[in-house]
Amino acid sequence: MKILQILAHPDYDNKNRISNLLAKLGEEELRKKYNNITTLNLYDPKCYIPVMDKHMFNYDDKELTKQEEADKIRQEELLNIWKNSDYVFIYMPLHNFNVVSKFKDFIDNIVIVNETFKCEIETMVGLDNTNKQVTFVITSGGEFDSHIQYVNLDFAVQYVRGVFSVIGINKVKIIRSQGLDLVHNDKQAIVENTKEELIKHINSL
Repeated sequence: MKILQILAHPDYDNKNRISNLLAKLGEEELRKKYNNITTLNLYDPKCYIPVMDKHMFNYDDKELTKQEEADKIRQEELLNIWKNSDYVFIYMPLHNFNVVSKFKDFIDNIVIVNETFKCEIETMVGLDNTNKQVTFVITSGGEFDSHIQYVNLDFAVQYVRGVFSVIGINKVKIIRSQGLDLVHNDKQAIVENTKEELIKHINSL
């Protein structure tokens, strides 16, 4: 069983960030059951994620630059890591109502036509492993699944579910640690409840 952990907090080395705390706990629990765990800390400078926007539309046959060649090799590495994973755990803070930019860059490296999906007439067909399960652990200051001001701004969860469904993955578990910045909430209690939910989920795998 191959596990992929994706850490996506811009403050990537701050152990006090809730997202990073949950990622550490998640890995500790996973290692009680599994040994084959790969971790990508997207904002760590040692984890290079190519920005594919200028390469994605390079349809001609011109010779690639050294940087473009390096980006192509790295994209293939990331794609293989993704394809070979059975379980994926993503830890991320909400950023301006959506996913953080480095995660979008990562997605651009794995959502590739004829690799993880194909286009047919008026539809797209996922080519990824339909048994792959994704767990999306998201932290936020507001309460995005219940607060009337925020429910229509729950773009991050919609994006994750939608983009993975395109490549054939429909097993997406959402774990929220939310309302962390609301003054009437007990922040520590929220975090502890999220930890319990995460541990219970991992033990159910």
